[in-house]
Amino acid sequence: MKKRFFTWLAILLSIAPVGAVDFRAVGPSQVPVNQSFQIQYIVDEKCNDIQIPSMPGFELLAGPFTSTASSFSFVNGKRTSTYQKTFTYTYSATKEGTYTIGAATVDIKGRKYRSNGLKITVVREQEPQTATTSSRTNDDSSRPQRTQTAQSAPSIFMRTEVNKTHAHEQEPVTLCYKLYFVGVNDVQLAGVTKMPDFDGFLKQESNLEQLESHVETYNGRQYNVAVVYKNQLYPQHSGDITITPAHFEVVYTTPGAERDPFGQMFGYQEHKTLKAPAVTIHVDALPQEDRPKSFSGGVGHFTMTSSISSTELNTNEPITLKLDISGSGNMKLIKTPDVKWPEGFESYDPKVSNSYQTTDSGMSGTKSIEYMAIPREPGDYTLPPITLTYYDSEAGAYKTLTTPSYQLHINRGQQRKDTEVSDYSQEDIKQLATDVRYIHTNDLPALEPNSAMPPAIQVGSFGWWLCYLIPLIIAIIVLIAMRRYIQANADLTQVRYRKANKVAQKRLRNAKKLMDENQTGAFYEEIERAAMSYLSDRLTIPTAELNKETISQILAQKNVPEPLIKETEQVLSTAEFARYAPSMNQDMNTLYSRTVELINQLEEQKL
Repeated sequence: MKKRFFTWLAILLSIAPVGAVDFRAVGPSQVPVNQSFQIQYIVDEKCNDIQIPSMPGFELLAGPFTSTASSFSFVNGKRTSTYQKTFTYTYSATKEGTYTIGAATVDIKGRKYRSNGLKITVVREQEPQTATTSSRTNDDSSRPQRTQTAQSAPSIFMRTEVNKTHAHEQEPVTLCYKLYFVGVNDVQLAGVTKMPDFDGFLKQESNLEQLESHVETYNGRQYNVAVVYKNQLYPQHSGDITITPAHFEVVYTTPGAERDPFGQMFGYQEHKTLKAPAVTIHVDALPQEDRPKSFSGGVGHFTMTSSISSTELNTNEPITLKLDISGSGNMKLIKTPDVKWPEGFESYDPKVSNSYQTTDSGMSGTKSIEYMAIPREPGDYTLPPITLTYYDSEAGAYKTLTTPSYQLHINRGQQRKDTEVSDYSQEDIKQLATDVRYIHTNDLPALEPNSAMPPAIQVGSFGWWLCYLIPLIIAIIVLIAMRRYIQANADLTQVRYRKANKVAQKRLRNAKKLMDENQTGAFYEEIERAAMSYLSDRLTIPTAELNKETISQILAQKNVPEPLIKETEQVLSTAEFARYAPSMNQDMNTLYSRTVELINQLEEQKL
C-alpha cells in the first residue's frame, strides 16, 4: 500500500511542472532619478485582476496597459498553442537608492500565483548607467546599447493639469488632459471611456480647433504632448472638490525590429486605455465680512463704462443708455445691473450682447447692455449712477464700479395718437353707422310676390328632430375627444415619453444632412443631442441631471441587458469626445449608424 502511494506521488510531482503557470516580473535593474521606466508582469494564462506591490520611492505615471499575444502551430499532426498576457506600468523614480520590489499576485481559476520580485537601483540622472551584479558577465560593448534602449523605450500616458489647485468660489480654473508619448508612432484617440461629471463646478467648454502636438520636458525626459481636452471650471461651493479620473482609449504603433525582422517596416499596433489621474481643487468661500449688498456674483477683474443717447429730449421720445462691462473672469455669471429710471419713465427689458472668448483666466471680452426708456412727463430728472460690485481674486477684496449720474431735461412734445384719447367730433360719430358692427334699425325689406321661399320644417317631423340631434351628437363626440386629449396630455412626462422617438428621429435626419454636407462639428453636436434628448425623454430624467452614470444606473434598474448599457455608454462617450475633438478622425458614418441602432434597440425595451 505504501509502495503504491509513493508511486502515485512521484507521478504527480513529475506532471506538476508541465501545467505550472508562468508568471514573472520584468523590469530594469538600474534607472536614473526622475526618469520614466516600465515594469511588465507577464502571465501565460488568462486572467483579469492583478495586485501589484506598493513601491515607495516611485511615482506611478500610467498603467496598467494590457496586451495579449497568442499563437498556434501544427507539427507532425500535433497542435501546439501559446498564450501570453502582459500588464505594463510606467513609473518614475523620485529618490536615489536601492529598492526591493515585492511580488505581484494574480488570481487564475480560483488560485493565486505570485511573481518574482525585482531589485532596482536608482542613480543620479547625470551618471551613466552601469551593469548590475547579475549582468557583469556581459562584455563592455553591451552597456551603451542597454543605456540607449532604456532612453528610447516606448512610453505613453495621460496627465491631468490645472492652472491652479487653490481658488475662490466662481474663480475660473482651467483643466487640461494631456497625452504624453515617446518612442511610438501614429498615435490616435479611439474614444473616451469615462469622463468626470464635474460635480460642484459650472463647466464651460473650450474650443480646440485642431489637436497639435508639441515637445515638452517632463521628469527630465522629452515627450511629444497633445492637449486632447480642455475646459473652464467655475467652483460653485467651498471645500475640497475632487475631479474624478478620466479614461481615454488610444491606438498607436510601436517599432518591432527587436521582435521581428519585419518590424522596422510595419511595426506593431497596440490598443490601450489610458487613465488621467484625479485632481483635487481646494475652494475658498468668498468673504462674508464687508460683503456689499450690490455684489453681482462676478469674480475676476472688470471695468465698466456708460454712455447715453441724449440728455435733452421731448416726451414720448426714446432714450437709450449703454453699459459696457469689460475684463476677464466669470463673465457669464455677472448679473445685469438694475437702472433706477426716474418716476414718469416707461422702461423696457434690457438688450444684452456678449463678445468674449475663453482664456486661461476665464471669459475675456466685453458684455454690452442697452437700456431703453420713454419719458411721459416733462421736467428735469436725475438718472442715478449704476453700480457693479465684484470680487477681485488677485487683490483679495470686493471692488465697486460706478457710472456717472446724468441730468435729463424733458420738454413737452406732441401728444401720441396711439395712446392718448382725444375728443371725437360729430362727424366722427356719424361715421360709426358705416362700421360693420353697426346694428340696422330699419324694417327688413318685404319679399317680392312669387319669390321662392325655403320649405317650412314642421314641428315634430323627422327633419325637425334631426336639427336637434345632429348638433347634440357632434357636441358629445367633440366632448369625448377633448377629454381624451386632455387626459393624454395632462402628464407632460408621458407626453415626452411617447414623443421621444419622434424627436430623436428628427434630430438624426438633421445629423444625416450635416454629415452629407461634411459639417463635422455640427454633426457631432446634433448626434449627441439626439442621443441625450432621447434618453432624457425616454427615461424621464431632467436634462440638468443627465449624465452617463445616471443613465447606466436607471437602465440597469429597468433590466436592460448589460451589452446594451455598455453600447449606450460608448456611443455617448464617443459622441461627446468627437464633439470637442473633431480632428481625431472619428468615423461619422459609423457613429451615425451606431446611434440609430442604439435608439432602435432601446425602443424594443420596456422602459
